[in-house]
Amino acid sequence: MQIDINESFRITNDGSHNFIIEERKLIRSTKEGVADRYEWKEVGYYGRAEIALDAIVDKVELRSDLRGDVNDLKRQRQQLADDVRKALKKIEESQKTWAPLETSIHTSDTKTM
Repeated sequence: MQIDINESFRITNDGSHNFIIEERKLIRSTKEGVADRYEWKEVGYYGRAEIALDAIVDKVELRSDLRGDVNDLKRQRQQLADDVRKALKKIEESQKTWAPLETSIHTSDTKTM
């Protein structure tokens, strides 16, 4: 599973238990003739999607350029909130396709002596 929040953040999972926040980082080349590249770096692991989405809001705000004016920061926060809502909707839709495992407890008729 991969849910893109914006161009810099996404949520993936490890296939079993964790939702992983990843941030896209620019890796500058130190060698001549080798181009810079982007890589996804793990930022945090979360047991629930809702907690991961809340954490993304905090992480994006911490990495924001706070030199902007207040109106710009408000617009960025609103855009991020919209992105998180879209991602949450994707998660909810993907969970609808999952069929929960039915567990049943079988009891046998045993006599105690």
